[in-house]
Amino acid sequence: MANALEQKIKQSWSHVRAGPLGKFFTWWVEELKLALPEPWQEKLQHASRRLTVSVGAESLSLGVDENAKTKTLISLPLSQDVSLQRQQLDDLRAENDLLEAPTCLLLDESSVLAREVSLPSAAEANLRQVLSFEMDRQTPFKASAVYFDWQILEREGAGGQLRMMLYVIPKTEVDDKVERVTSRGFELAGADVSANGRTLGLNLLPEEKRHRVVNSKARVNYALGATALVLLVMVMAFSLYLRDHQVGELEEAVAEVRGEALQVDRIRKQIESASEAAGFLATRRAGSPLAVELLADITRILPDDTYLDRLVIGRSSVQMQGKSANAQQLIEKVNESAYMNAAAFRGSTRLDARSGMEIFEINAQVTSVGGEDGPDS
Repeated sequence: MANALEQKIKQSWSHVRAGPLGKFFTWWVEELKLALPEPWQEKLQHASRRLTVSVGAESLSLGVDENAKTKTLISLPLSQDVSLQRQQLDDLRAENDLLEAPTCLLLDESSVLAREVSLPSAAEANLRQVLSFEMDRQTPFKASAVYFDWQILEREGAGGQLRMMLYVIPKTEVDDKVERVTSRGFELAGADVSANGRTLGLNLLPEEKRHRVVNSKARVNYALGATALVLLVMVMAFSLYLRDHQVGELEEAVAEVRGEALQVDRIRKQIESASEAAGFLATRRAGSPLAVELLADITRILPDDTYLDRLVIGRSSVQMQGKSANAQQLIEKVNESAYMNAAAFRGSTRLDARSGMEIFEINAQVTSVGGEDGPDS
């Protein structure tokens, strides 16, 4: 039951790592490492060192793997007493601060079969299972007879191909070396491959054969890193909260100012409308004479032997009807007015039998004040 649950968790974790979230998290962690100061990067690399053990035909070599570079510390003959070698190895690990470092079996590149393999990108979520099925087709071995691991070379999109380098080694060859190493007190956390003095970053040992190393210093560092990450998230969340709060306050202030601005705009429009109305009246006043001015002018220009029975003063015309001793002279006098022109009779004049005077009816146009026909200032 526990094994099935663990397998289910591992499978789910593989799906996550192969998905966009896992790829983003991997990229993000690498970018954070590069953003650290150089001394911190060196300390981080130093903390992730591994103790490497290489088994030859007649000797056992111990070294240090730091940042994929290996350095040999000591070489011991396999014929030497095992208990004596254990003491020497423990002293060596203590001197080099490697007591809590994981131990890795280092295999020579010539003993491992490396082959480039292409699979559909969808296979990445269950890559170990897919490679197990493909093992007898891609290599001369069956999956049950080998240990294997891989390195992804290229991903060509979600619907493309996944190019990888597959590394395979027979179980018998690894198990023999593992037995020699564990008999000397080592508990192996993995098996890697050495090529030209550098490790490839593989782990050919299956999960059930890997020894889990708990590094107290690394645990403290991880705890501090997790705390820093939580604090960073809290700071970011608090910054977003403050930003939203400030944006809300600014929106409220803008809304208040907008209301005041709209009110001021309405008042401005009312003032402009009133000004336009006043200007219109002033223009009308400046452009047309008042009725009382016209009445005064008509009284001035009409001779004493003329009187009016009817007078109509309109916006643009004046109608005069009455009697005069000499009606013909009225046209000339009306045209001489400062406020009227284009005077003309409406119909013909006729004689009044009772008074002996001529009955007339004249229409005239009202001129603009200050125009060409207006009075001189």
